[in-house]
Amino acid sequence: MSKKIGFRSYQDNGEPDKQDELEKQQAERKKAIAEFIGHNYSPIGTTSQKCYKTSAELVYDISNIIAVRPAELAKQLSDAGYRVEYLAGQPYWVLYEKA
Repeated sequence: MSKKIGFRSYQDNGEPDKQDELEKQQAERKKAIAEFIGHNYSPIGTTSQKCYKTSAELVYDISNIIAVRPAELAKQLSDAGYRVEYLAGQPYWVLYEKA
């Protein structure tokens, strides 16, 4: 079996385009999630603005804008500084509503 010699890439040229497209879609999805959360909630605030939401509730709220998986949403929330509290054994995100 012989290999071609040279500086050209002889791999299928369609694959990088597909990968670029997937990365672009992921970036757009992350941006949409961040904008939705940043517009409606804050990781810190006053007690009167405090609310608890599960990942499923937040996914439902965002589903009108973009399809998102709960694990992806949870990663972005934790990266943004939101924390989780357990109430009756159920994990809830601690969010502060913006006026």
